[in-house]
Amino acid sequence: MKNLAAIQFYTVLAMAVLLDVTSPPLSTAAAPCDPWIAKMVSVQGVVEVRRASQTQWVPARLNDLYCGGDQVQVGERSRADLALINQPVIRLDQNTTISLGGIREQRVSWLDLVRGALYFFSRLPRNLEVRTAFVNAGVEGTEGLIVVESNRTLITIFEGTVLASNPSGSLTLVGGQSAIAEQGRAPTLTVVVRPRDAVQWAIYYPPTLYFRPEEFPAGPGWQGMVRNSIEAYMKGDFQAAFESIKGVPDTLGEPRFFAYRASLLLAVGRIDEAARDIERALSLNPNYGDAFALQSIVEVAQNEKERARDLAQRAVTADPNSASALIALSYAQQANFDLEAALSSLQRAVQLSPENALAWARLAEIWLSFAQLSEALDAAKKAVALNPNLSRTQTVLGFAYLTQVNTEAAKKAFETAIELDQADPLARLGLGLAKIREGDLQEGRREIEIAVSLDPDNALIRSYLGKAYYEEKRDKQAADDQYEMSKQLDPKDPTPYFYDAIRKQTTNRPVEALQDMQKAIELNDNRAVYRSRLLLDSDLAARSAALGRIYSDLGFQQLGLVEGWKSVNTDPTNFSAHRFLADSYSVLPRHEIARVSELLQSQLLQPLNMTPIQPRLAESNLFLISAGGPASLSFNEFNPIFNRNGLNFQTTGLAGENSTYAGEVHFQTDGWRRNSDQKDTIANAFVQLELSPKTSIQAEYRFRNSERGDLNQQFFPENFFPGQRNNEERNIIRFGGRHAFSPDSIILGSYTFQHSNVSVNDNRFPRFPISSFDLKIRNERAFGTEVQHLFRSPYFNLTSGIGYFDVDGTIKQTSGVNLPPPPFGPGFIEIPATINTITHHFNIYSYAYLNFLRNVTFTLGVSFDSLTGDFPGEDQHQPNPKVGLTWNPFPNTTVRAAAFRVLKRTLVTNQTLEPTQVSGFNQFFDDTNLTRSWRYAGAIDQKFTKDLFGGVELSKRDLTVPFIGSGLTGPTSEEADWTEHLARTYLFWTPSLSLALRAEYQYERARRDEQFSQGITRLDTHRVPLGLSFFHPSGLSAFLTATYSHQRGKFDQVTGAPSRSGSDDFWTVDAGIRYRLPARYGFVTVGATNLFDKKFRFFETDLRNPSIQPDRVFFGRITLALP
Repeated sequence: MKNLAAIQFYTVLAMAVLLDVTSPPLSTAAAPCDPWIAKMVSVQGVVEVRRASQTQWVPARLNDLYCGGDQVQVGERSRADLALINQPVIRLDQNTTISLGGIREQRVSWLDLVRGALYFFSRLPRNLEVRTAFVNAGVEGTEGLIVVESNRTLITIFEGTVLASNPSGSLTLVGGQSAIAEQGRAPTLTVVVRPRDAVQWAIYYPPTLYFRPEEFPAGPGWQGMVRNSIEAYMKGDFQAAFESIKGVPDTLGEPRFFAYRASLLLAVGRIDEAARDIERALSLNPNYGDAFALQSIVEVAQNEKERARDLAQRAVTADPNSASALIALSYAQQANFDLEAALSSLQRAVQLSPENALAWARLAEIWLSFAQLSEALDAAKKAVALNPNLSRTQTVLGFAYLTQVNTEAAKKAFETAIELDQADPLARLGLGLAKIREGDLQEGRREIEIAVSLDPDNALIRSYLGKAYYEEKRDKQAADDQYEMSKQLDPKDPTPYFYDAIRKQTTNRPVEALQDMQKAIELNDNRAVYRSRLLLDSDLAARSAALGRIYSDLGFQQLGLVEGWKSVNTDPTNFSAHRFLADSYSVLPRHEIARVSELLQSQLLQPLNMTPIQPRLAESNLFLISAGGPASLSFNEFNPIFNRNGLNFQTTGLAGENSTYAGEVHFQTDGWRRNSDQKDTIANAFVQLELSPKTSIQAEYRFRNSERGDLNQQFFPENFFPGQRNNEERNIIRFGGRHAFSPDSIILGSYTFQHSNVSVNDNRFPRFPISSFDLKIRNERAFGTEVQHLFRSPYFNLTSGIGYFDVDGTIKQTSGVNLPPPPFGPGFIEIPATINTITHHFNIYSYAYLNFLRNVTFTLGVSFDSLTGDFPGEDQHQPNPKVGLTWNPFPNTTVRAAAFRVLKRTLVTNQTLEPTQVSGFNQFFDDTNLTRSWRYAGAIDQKFTKDLFGGVELSKRDLTVPFIGSGLTGPTSEEADWTEHLARTYLFWTPSLSLALRAEYQYERARRDEQFSQGITRLDTHRVPLGLSFFHPSGLSAFLTATYSHQRGKFDQVTGAPSRSGSDDFWTVDAGIRYRLPARYGFVTVGATNLFDKKFRFFETDLRNPSIQPDRVFFGRITLALP
């Protein structure tokens, strides 16, 4: 009973939550009172009501409204659900009578339970009181069961708190406890073994056997009775269905009758009676396949997956041509995560029994699990054509229409399904998701609460309810109640761990969030048949949430990178994996091309959502904006985990020393030394249109205006250009699109146009005899077009693409030279020069990710670049082989290795669709255009325990760098050889739930040709960051990072003087305190980088995105997210 519905409809729901759904409220009968007290939300069988002003009992109907004093009674083999006006939902068992009291103090509903059993679900404190003849139960925001027998009352609490009291005493019950109250005695605790078995009557069992009236001849005999019963059942009339077969004697020797009656009993939750009928059928025919099929469904519902599969196999063996046996087998196979086999079973079922509407409906479910939308819709339409009065076919059809964005048809199908089978929780859940999608979170959550009451042991529905509570900022109900209960109901489902990790991160508990995320990763293979195998949940709305923030808060970005690489390589069509990787790249030097390229791929793959891209995230070369501390790049941690219509407002403001301030679109600072100021204005507008679930188009406009001095951080403090000024203005227009031929075959397209003006001038140029320098690139136009195809299969993934880039520009340079004055020379002269930058770049590539061996992924790829045009240097035509290996010899060990060649490409806005990494090793460093390089790398990442992580990475790069030399006849094209060695180790530890510790070692060794060295000919850098972060659930957190740096090298001089050697070692300390505002409205941060104002000498190899500064900066930042 724990995971059946979750297995059936997970993918359907994950897709349905994204779509534009409009669901008007169901019609309700007028109530003779205002306000009304309760609303009937589910009727099965004989359910009657007697109004306070009347003496007769009348049938209850769906959506009837009731007043204080009204009585409701539920007959034999019947069930009912009532939603009270102040939010509690109650489910009534057969033979139950209640009397509605009213509302006390505008918040507490009270009622009398006269007889029978009542399951209650309430998530607000002190809003329900249930009175019985023996005890009163005051509900404190809880969930439980109350049973009134002839001489006592039994109370069982599944979660929360209830005060049980009578004149003889009182007792407070908490989750997992039970009590008995008798006449004249105080309530006492009692032990109930497996208390949830007491609500088996409330569970929803989906239909498995399919009977048609025409299969049974009309007449007075048992077959005629069954025929009449089936006709009534198809209309949702359970009373008539049972009455029609009431005259059939139990001595009948037909197992088919007992199988039919057992399926009817399961439909109203009478598991004990159904089990007896199944046994009766087997006693008549020990090899009766339908009886085994029913037993298999019961075992699946009780999470006995192996036994369920055995029984289903027995059913198929007993009757290989039985569609019912194959339907049962498909459930058991899906419960055991064999979705391919489940699909095969159902295809065989419809082939054997093409008139079986239930088999077609089940086939539609499985097609939806594969995201095969057209096939699912065709199967669902076939099911409805065969039997429009079968509720399950309408439910599946509703979800199929949702995936096709046919919302009107979907609403009609859901409403029909609810009318036909008011106990089906999935139709209610679909309606709730629809209301949330159109922006009505409260009403949508209400529908999901009803769905939970209709199937209390459904872990997946509880996870969705937890998400709704999270969106309402009711964290206790989301976590302590729904997520935890979902974990208990289905311990192998990663879904609640995933969402609980997001919740805990946003409530300042990142260590616990990391543990839940690791648990979700561990469990993910348990649901690999319908979700990405690593890291990211398949719910499209939730995948846009910023998982990387968990790792960022802890300072464990390297761990996030490992998971991001795994996810992208496992499923290159997963947009969240690319976004996660883009966010994680922001902490690595010279990874700007990789970062913004992963962001582009994520945008092209993403579904419609309300999560904004911060304007500066799409830009590379941010200089001081990315220097850490006050204005460091961060991905949005306030993302909703439901996509819904509405308005969101998010903004960030920052102020710091050196006249530093920033907002969402503007950054300004005076910098750490003379002529290191920067002003940057960045704007972004983005629109996306989803033409169908398969096709999406988007357009983006970006603007950037930047003015800055010399921001390059040289080793010697006096080694800079005091008069250099840089100005840039760029206007960028991008169009993109995505089309999915199938979930495993997707094509992406991107066209980008850029118009730019760039100038660099220096009227105090320090290199004699040149005294001034002016460079201008006016009206440069560039465009890039790329098309990529993504193919995914169980054994290999293939990413292939083609691109063309064109740059049409001219560099006009003027150098002011001081020559001897007359009569010895001409004096000051200006020497103009013009350099064309007309470039035509063609690129083609293909990467194969091979998974033929368990736990091993081979990456084999090749790209080809061809550059022609009018630019300094020769045309280039270069093939680039790629080889990589990712191996998991043990579950917690990842070994990576790669070797590949790269030509630094011509890129518009530094973005490309080509894969940025091979086995987790970056390809696209921020090198000079046309640089040719080989990279050889290896790494090991190890999870020692759930609290301790470590790893080591080594790599070497051999580069051939082109540059423009000076010859006797003019500029010459030349090349320089460079070598780089990179090493990184890390150790991350979370010794407690409030503390995170990290230690890293980073080594960088560079050797460059003296004729072209870009600042250094020799460099060795050692860095040891040691970090400590503290978190408290109140919202307060603190961080402290001490970094030891040692650098030694030989450095060029801007004056043209001979290179100088130098070395320095020093400690820098960064610290800060942050407070998260209540209800996730934002946070306030104060802190300092280089706290002790350490003056040091350091050469920054990432020239355009420095990581540290030799100057202290105190800062304050506030981030707001509304509503």
